[in-house]
Amino acid sequence: SRRTHDEEFMTYKFSVIVLLWILLISPQLAACGEPPYPILDSKFPAAEAKLGWIDNERVIFQGYEPEKFGTKSPKDGHIYDITGLFIWDTATNAVSKHASMEGLTTLCVHAGEVTFAREGMLVAGKLGEERQTPFPKKHWFNPNSCRYYTERPYWSEGGRKGRGIPLLEQHGYVDFGEQTMDPGRSRPLVLYPPGSKDGITLPIRSDQAEVPPVYIAFEDAYLLRARQFTSDAVPAWLLKPDGVVTSVFEPRGEAWERMGWGHYFLTKKGLLITGGRGDYAKVGTMGGYLFSEGKPVRVVPGLLRNVAVSPDGCKVAFVHVMHSQAGADSFRALQAGKPGTRTLKMIDLCKGE
Repeated sequence: SRRTHDEEFMTYKFSVIVLLWILLISPQLAACGEPPYPILDSKFPAAEAKLGWIDNERVIFQGYEPEKFGTKSPKDGHIYDITGLFIWDTATNAVSKHASMEGLTTLCVHAGEVTFAREGMLVAGKLGEERQTPFPKKHWFNPNSCRYYTERPYWSEGGRKGRGIPLLEQHGYVDFGEQTMDPGRSRPLVLYPPGSKDGITLPIRSDQAEVPPVYIAFEDAYLLRARQFTSDAVPAWLLKPDGVVTSVFEPRGEAWERMGWGHYFLTKKGLLITGGRGDYAKVGTMGGYLFSEGKPVRVVPGLLRNVAVSPDGCKVAFVHVMHSQAGADSFRALQAGKPGTRTLKMIDLCKGE
């Protein structure tokens, strides 16, 4: 009938419009599958907590021993949750326990040295050579170098109009100015190398940049990103210790920039951005995207948490599940003494395409 023909035509037209919208908003879906970058699965249950690369092969992370998770401690009867710090050797895909731990710890890794707190002690140093000292009650922490100090540097003290944010000790600090959303009260960021009184004025203003700057080992520079008030993509810059600033990413009004973005990570192959949108039990467009040739290409589907890039910029480690339903199922598997699917994984961006 005429009505049936019209309904079929409208259904076809709607389907074409939906397909074109998907290809426009999600250009990576037009590539017919994910790029062939190898992804390695440790098959070991990892906590959604900070992790780090000891070198270009080994990752230290917080995880669970399935047979111990949910059991009672013989000491005081509390229920075990996170049970330790573990080392994953990605060259052999072997996981070994480094230290027993109960609950989250303040893990930090820099230049092959690890720092974490355990039972009132501060543990720091190269693996196997860590020193233990009482954790200071009053302390100041540099998140780039992972060092603790008992006194704050003068430029970080409260009451100053500026916000002194540390770089590595040999690079000094950046004054981010007064925290304000009023463009009229913003001013340029100023880099102060060690011993410098005048500083180097940077081409980024205090109402633009988010803190803290993140050290990128293979560039010997710092990744800065703009403050993000929505889930749209925002600019990112690279700051060299001599004050040179270059653009890493600048939005151009493309449709994909509104897909819903979270965290930025710099790799040797370009900027890796996590985000996208999905449902509780559907991946949708969620994943890790490599920004290449002016557009994002999804290299890992699903939810990536606690992402860390190797010192050489090639490998990316992350805690992974496909979606929230898979995360809940994985937790129930742990309760049943099984590893589950929320595991530590790694993608090598210097292999494959």
